[in-house]
Formats: sequence, C-alpha cells, structure tokens
Amino acid sequence: MLFSIIVFIAVLSLLVFVHELGHFISGKLCNIYIDQFSIGMPPRLFGVRIGETDYCIGALPIGGYVKMAGQEDIPLDDAEREREYGHVPPERWFRNRPLWQRYIVVISGPLMNFVLAIFIYTILVSKGTYLPEMELEARVGKIEENSPAQKAYVYQYIEGVTQKNKYSSTQNLTGWKTGDRIITINGRKIEKFSDIFLGAAIGGTEKEHTVILERTNPDGTTQKLISFLRPEIIGDSEVPRYGITPFYSALIEEVLPGMPAEKAGLQKGDIILCANNTVVDRVTFVELTEKTPPDKPMQLIVMRNNERIYIELTPTSVGRLKGLSLKEVTLSKGSKGLQIADISEEIQTKTGLRRKDIITKINGKEFSIEDLRAYEINHPGETLELEVYRPPVLLGLLESSSYLVAKISLEKVNAIGVTLGERLIKVDYPPSQWIPEALKRSYADLKQTILILRGLIVGSVSPKVLGGPIMIFDATSKAASMGITWLLNLIALISVNLAVVNLLPIPVLDGSLVLLLTIEGIRRKPLSPKLQERFQQIGIAIILMLLVLVSWNDIRRILTDILP
Repeated sequence: MLFSIIVFIAVLSLLVFVHELGHFISGKLCNIYIDQFSIGMPPRLFGVRIGETDYCIGALPIGGYVKMAGQEDIPLDDAEREREYGHVPPERWFRNRPLWQRYIVVISGPLMNFVLAIFIYTILVSKGTYLPEMELEARVGKIEENSPAQKAYVYQYIEGVTQKNKYSSTQNLTGWKTGDRIITINGRKIEKFSDIFLGAAIGGTEKEHTVILERTNPDGTTQKLISFLRPEIIGDSEVPRYGITPFYSALIEEVLPGMPAEKAGLQKGDIILCANNTVVDRVTFVELTEKTPPDKPMQLIVMRNNERIYIELTPTSVGRLKGLSLKEVTLSKGSKGLQIADISEEIQTKTGLRRKDIITKINGKEFSIEDLRAYEINHPGETLELEVYRPPVLLGLLESSSYLVAKISLEKVNAIGVTLGERLIKVDYPPSQWIPEALKRSYADLKQTILILRGLIVGSVSPKVLGGPIMIFDATSKAASMGITWLLNLIALISVNLAVVNLLPIPVLDGSLVLLLTIEGIRRKPLSPKLQERFQQIGIAIILMLLVLVSWNDIRRILTDILP
C-alpha cells in the first residue's frame, strides 16, 4: 500500500509540475510578475524564494498553481489588489499584458501536458516494447451469445459503397466471426481493440453503425466485408457494446507429458490458427475442444516459425473445475489458498460458494493451481470436497468471517493437453520513426479523450464511467505492479486527458480563462468584475457537482470490489 501511495503522489506531482511549469515559463517569457510556484495546495510546507518567486511545496498533493500578479480566479477589490500587488509595476500584471501573451500563458499548461505525453511515448518507442496483440490490431475474439455482433448481417463489401440499401438481403452472412479484423467504424479508422470499444460506446445505440471488416479464411485467403448493427447495453455494462472480447492468439506455453498434444508433435511456441476449419483464438479454441465429441479427431492448422502446419489429434477426457476463476493467495502462517476471483451464477447457486471465498483444502489437502490442474487431468467426473474460509466483509461490520464445506464436481470435458499463454509482440522502430510514432500515439489519446467527452455531452456514454482520484490511484497502482512500461503509458494517457479537461470552459480550469479572453477580444474590453465573479461562482458549483459524481463513482467501484 505504501508503495502504491508513493507512486500515486509521484505521478500526480509530475503531472502538476509539468502543467504549472508551462504557465511559469511562458509567464516569465512574457515578463509577468510571478509571486509563487507551488506543487501541492496550501498550507505551504517549505520552499525557497529566488528573486521575486517563492518556489514551494504545499501540504496537499492534489494540485498546484502559479501565482501571478493580476491573474485572479476570484476577482479582488481595489484594496485587496493593492495589498497583494501594490509593489508590482502595473505593466507586469497578467491582466495588463497584451491579449496574445495572456493566451499563450493560459494554454501553455495544457500544452506542456501534451508535450509530456509525446516525450514519454518517444522514450517508450525508442527502447522498443513488447505489446499485447490487442494494442497492435483490432481483431474479434469471442462473440457473446445474442449480442449485436452475433446477430449482425454481414455482406461482401463493394468498394466505396456504405449505404445499407445497396446490399441485397439475399447475399448476407449472419454474424461476425472470431479472427475478423475491424478496419473502420462509421468511417473512422480502427487500429487496436480499444478503438472498437470506443467506436461502440461513442456511436451509441440510437443509430446503426457501419463496420467494414476483413475476414481471414482457414486457407489463409481474406475477404472484405461490411456489416450494419446497433450496439447494446449488455448485462451490467455501463456503455454500449457490440458483444465481443479481444482476440488473444492460442499460443502454446506448455505441452503436458503423455497427452494427445505431445503425441501429435505440438511444441511450445506454436500458435493454433484454426481448429476443425474454424479460426480460433485462446478462448474459442478451449471451448471448441471441450465440446468436441469423444473419440472424434480434431484438425488443427498451426503456425510454427512462420510456416503453416497441419496436425490431427484426438482429445482425451479430463476433469475441469468449470465456472470458477481461481488465484493463489498466502494465508496466515505462510500457508497457501485458492481464492475465488470470479464465479458463475450456476455454480454459486449449486455450491453456496461466492466471490472472494478462499479454498484452504481440497479433499483434506492443500493445493496450488498447478496441483489442481494436474489433479483434474486424471480425475474427470470426481466430486471434490472443499474446505473454505470466508473472509469478513467490511472488517466484519457487515459479516463476520466463517468456515464452510462445499462439494463440487470436476466436469468431464475434452482437452489436448496444453496450457495457453499470452502472445506479446516486440515492436522496434528506427530512430527516424521515434517522434512520428510518439506524435501518433499522443494524437490517438487526444482523439479518444475528445470522443469520450463528446459522448458524455450527447448522452451516448454514461457518466458512471467517470472516475476521480481513487480510480487514478487504483490505475497507477496496477500499472506500477505490471512494470515501468505500463506505468509510463498510463502517465502519458492521463497527461493527455489532463490537457483536454483543463481546456474545458469551466471556471477554475484553464479553459475558463481562454473563454474570458476570447470574450474580451470580441468586446475589446474584459467582462465586469461582477460578471466574472458570477461566472466563477457558477463554475465552482459545477466543479463541486462533478467532484460529488466522480467520488460516488469511485465509492461504488470500491464497494463492488469489496462486497462478495
């Protein structure tokens, strides 16, 4: 926890420092008197005055500011202004500088946040990175039952024709397929899976979406298709979705001894492209294998060293603890347990188990994940007796800890005897592409942020997706635990978000000053102090409402995670 707090404060401080540095540098260049440069909000902890400026650290690490003469978030009266800045020559006041200089000073903060993102992405690009497939291509993984993607009509694409009435209903195919590559959604180019998610969320449920996709056939040939569908709110989703998951290649991480895969010659590092003439990914291959009738051979197409290899093998029956997702945890006195990370409603009803329960023993013995997987292979259909510890809920305020015994069967399924891992792709760029690629990634973040804001305004994106400091803390903690590359990517994304949000025309944010300066430029004089004060009051009310909203969203997420 302490490490997570340190990371959170460091990330927040970096973002605020860079933002305020933009205001500071441009203010100095425009000869504006800067009284204080603070990282953190008052009260002031410590600092040093160099020349006219006090460089300091505030006690609250939730922001920062540059205090300039004549730049007032809440207008001062003449007496207050004289007390604050009476010693400063009037020509050095922010309000008395030329309009174009004030514009530069105001937008320099958000601009520096965007520059920070470019700088971070340049570092990441220069050293090369291993990225999951979903970050490099927009391919369809598993398709959910009765989802828009499963029900959608798909037609052979006629180049340049996107009107639905131009396609014959007698020439359609039904449903997207695993492995389909999404090229565009409503004319917008799609490059990674998050673009598909964003396309569904931003487009909303009110109108039909036009999706152009590319389908790779089992023989390696491709065809271009077009589809028309409306995304839907599925289950407890808070945004419209097409009903698909990312595509994860069926990469063989381990071949289990004595199983059909080993006998058929499958090797670690092989990628299963197709099974029984169907393109598969990790999830769909497992499901297809489990459903294969007993003693019926499977025909696989496997990629090995960029060669397509054809393999036939017959799955064997094994046991599978289905409907439970488990992770290893350490209990008191160093003993291990298997915590239920997720559980299906069916299994929960049958067994009485629930999320966050910890399985301490199976048939009277401690089991690791590896032990359980090995046991499953040789005991299909067997009923297991689970000794379970149920942790307290909300420190015991809602529910005390307890122990229970549950029984669950190892369901008989077919398997070939492999474990599948995640495929990471090494991406290297020549030096000439470092900055262009960094600009491309920063622009993609900028476009995504603007589209989400637009979706919030028009109502196609639920306000429930918004988060505050708690969500950022959680995100930085998880990113830091995954490694410096993930953390830097997150910092760049947040920095771009901060740049965009700060330019919104809401008082207290830089965008409000941009708006006031624009009005001043049109009127040839600033708004009256009274109107500016009313403007600030309305803005503060808006900010407080937003704080309440994001805080409630954060609390709701915490409760969802804590409660079983």
